[in-house]
Amino acid sequence: MPYDAQLPQQPSLLGVAELLPTKHLRRSDLRSASNLLSLLEDCHNYLYANEGLLKEKIFREVVKLLAIKLYEERYDSCPVLRFCITADEYRAVLAGRSEEFIERIKQLYAQMRGTLLRFFPDPEIHLSPLSIAYVVSTLQWVSLEQTAADVKGEAFQVFFTRYQRGDRGEFFTPHPIVELAVQMIAPQPEEVIIDPACGSGGFLIQAAHFIRTHFPEVPISCYIDERLYGIEFNPDIATTAQLRLALEGAQEPRIQCANALEVGLELEERFDVVLANPPFGSRGKVNTPHLLQRYELGHRWRRAKQGWHPTHLLSPGQPPEILFIELCLRLLRPYGRMAIVLPDGVLQNATTEHVRDWIRGRAELEAVVSLPQHTFVPYGTGIKTSLLLLRKRPTKPHQVFMAVPQKIGYDVKGQPLYLRDCDGKVMHDPRGKPIVDSELPSIARLFHQAETAVPNLLAFWTPIESLNHRWDAEHYLPHDALILDRLNNYPSRPLHEVAEIVTATDCFRANPNQKIHYIAISDIIPQLSIVASRQVLLASEAPSRAKYRLQEGDIITAVSGASTGTPQHASAIVSASEAGAICSSGFAVLRNFQGVDPYYLLAFLRSEVFLRQVRRQLRGHAIPALSTDDLAQVLVPIPPEPLQRKIAQLVQEGINASRKGLDNLQQAESMIQQVLQGNEGELLGSEDFSIPPSSE
Repeated sequence: MPYDAQLPQQPSLLGVAELLPTKHLRRSDLRSASNLLSLLEDCHNYLYANEGLLKEKIFREVVKLLAIKLYEERYDSCPVLRFCITADEYRAVLAGRSEEFIERIKQLYAQMRGTLLRFFPDPEIHLSPLSIAYVVSTLQWVSLEQTAADVKGEAFQVFFTRYQRGDRGEFFTPHPIVELAVQMIAPQPEEVIIDPACGSGGFLIQAAHFIRTHFPEVPISCYIDERLYGIEFNPDIATTAQLRLALEGAQEPRIQCANALEVGLELEERFDVVLANPPFGSRGKVNTPHLLQRYELGHRWRRAKQGWHPTHLLSPGQPPEILFIELCLRLLRPYGRMAIVLPDGVLQNATTEHVRDWIRGRAELEAVVSLPQHTFVPYGTGIKTSLLLLRKRPTKPHQVFMAVPQKIGYDVKGQPLYLRDCDGKVMHDPRGKPIVDSELPSIARLFHQAETAVPNLLAFWTPIESLNHRWDAEHYLPHDALILDRLNNYPSRPLHEVAEIVTATDCFRANPNQKIHYIAISDIIPQLSIVASRQVLLASEAPSRAKYRLQEGDIITAVSGASTGTPQHASAIVSASEAGAICSSGFAVLRNFQGVDPYYLLAFLRSEVFLRQVRRQLRGHAIPALSTDDLAQVLVPIPPEPLQRKIAQLVQEGINASRKGLDNLQQAESMIQQVLQGNEGELLGSEDFSIPPSSE
């Protein structure tokens, strides 16, 4: 019988002593628990309210107590338990006579450290006797060994991840992404797996769950001890990984507390599978010379006719995820497989093109799953990422699986999203569990169907030879490819052939006291393609992004920001009243049009044909941006001049009407101000106008 079913009310130090046992519990008294997460949350809430500790310290102390409970269940042969508290001991703690109880817990902790000293270097439990008693009373009836693996997995996943918030770029990997990676890799019982940035062990535990489900004949404790290996830099989190794997049944889980970039190369070519979400972000680069020199990607690279080549010069600093890419591939045996989460900048940016070239020479790209922008937001960062699958062997012609899911089972706050019926009620599976609204299970299934699956809006296949300098899945969407085919079969020209893209910036800052009109992306009304407002600033007050001086007839179009390439994309034609203004570098400025009507071109800049070309060329994992070189290659369909003029006339009439409407609205706003100033008569052209008397 589960513990929570046996005891509907939890024993509490704030409750009555009669709820506690009168004598020490025996092993036969322990029960499995189906509500382990709520018990852990009770412990956390009590300690947070009564100990005055930071959450990281609470976490550390709870881990110690969980470890000694597991140690006693697994290694202590005495039938009478020491991890318990009786009613009399409870009264003694309240009376300040806790010596016997605390001494017993300290002895148990010391014995546990004798086995796991490297993970518990602290010789003390830093909690008050009352708090230790509370945690023990809450957990004493639970058998961690008997509690179902999925219950323990969910409880510890939720509980532990609240303490991993990416202070140094070590962002926790959400469980749906972990599950997707393992399902796509599909580890086999004989394969040895490593996660060189294992965190609390999520990838390794999910691999164990996969083996338990698909190969039930494999002894799971032996599998974990013999086939799973992890490296984690943070001692507290390494301890968590050790404990979680122990809870899964491992006797001696192999978690090494070290810097993987330092020690990982000692394990070169020893593993069949690598699963990793390496540290990433902008909080710091690896700039230690002795580390950089051990990695090819720790050097500067130069481009030659034959491709990219490393130099003898070290990089001044390399983002850790770049070095981890090399480490992960070097850990693999030939033909080994790897699933790794990376920022999209690694797949897109020109500055990382040599990294992709390095990978291409050593492995074949098997899959790219673009993860939604909000994937890591609940866990500390909004950086856009993708999941890559690689196989360590020379590339050969094959199809690369790509997917662009939008639904991953939770929202931007990390709250679960469930499937609902037509009445809005949450749907449940045959076991009564709510069905999560996620496309990730379908992606794993489609990946393994390969030859028989039909490409769709969620997943598709791209020939490896069709890949250019970019690897992000959005760059290869089938619908975009269809648009490009149509453009190539229609009279079309690259944008740089029909308009000059201004590159010369204005030197208005030479006169810091002059007033300028400044136009930002937010000053454009995208639906109307007009400039709605301008900011008046001193040149010395202008933002650093103020760059280009505008001329009448110029077209400005956004090349940076979250709205770029969406229906809210900002484009406008510059009127006479806006000429001379300075615009943001978030715009590209087009002028000197050749063979195309400017108003027709403006209409094209509003079209889905243009926006989709922009979206597939966007770069940057934090702020999406389009380089002027990529903008220059956007294809513009060139219809016959009569059709151009007809389209241009519609656009010009619409813009003129919009400007007139905007002028009318601004005039109305001005009249309101004059009404409040008592100028009603002047507004109506009548001197005898007066305000009607108040009804009061």
